[in-house]
Amino acid sequence: MQSDSTSRPFVAILGPTASGKSGLALDIARDRGGEIVNCDSVQVYRGFDIGTAKVSAEVRREIPHHLIDICDAGETFSAGDFAKQGRRALGDISLRGKLPIVAGGTGFYLRALLHGLFSGPGRRPELRERLQTRESGKLHRILGRLDAVAAARIHPNDRNKLIRAVEV
Repeated sequence: MQSDSTSRPFVAILGPTASGKSGLALDIARDRGGEIVNCDSVQVYRGFDIGTAKVSAEVRREIPHHLIDICDAGETFSAGDFAKQGRRALGDISLRGKLPIVAGGTGFYLRALLHGLFSGPGRRPELRERLQTRESGKLHRILGRLDAVAAARIHPNDRNKLIRAVEV
């Protein structure tokens, strides 16, 4: 794949938890002189080590990793934040003559990195707070009245997507 921000090749490895993404990324990095850019929405948070299959600090000293442990648990880190910081990391790695390897399980982050996000309105914390108190079925019905096409695409139990769609 090629990065829009660098116009230089990079490798992307995505898949479900425990499918061997990190091992493959490490093998490629060792073999090709690469650095790894985390593409997992939970591994960006410090202290979320159990259940995320985050590679050890020892491994990260051997092969440089980017966008791991960059936020505290209470901070918000969006796909837009990932795209911006990910593009910067890809460019920096390429400028050093290394192969960037994007590895993780958050496909939405990769789509944001490759294609950007739609140019809709930003987050509205006060509206989100009110929507958080609604049950998913009610949110889906509200969305159906506002945007039937979006409601048809979003599962009635996907609270995060429902809240964002109603917000938009």
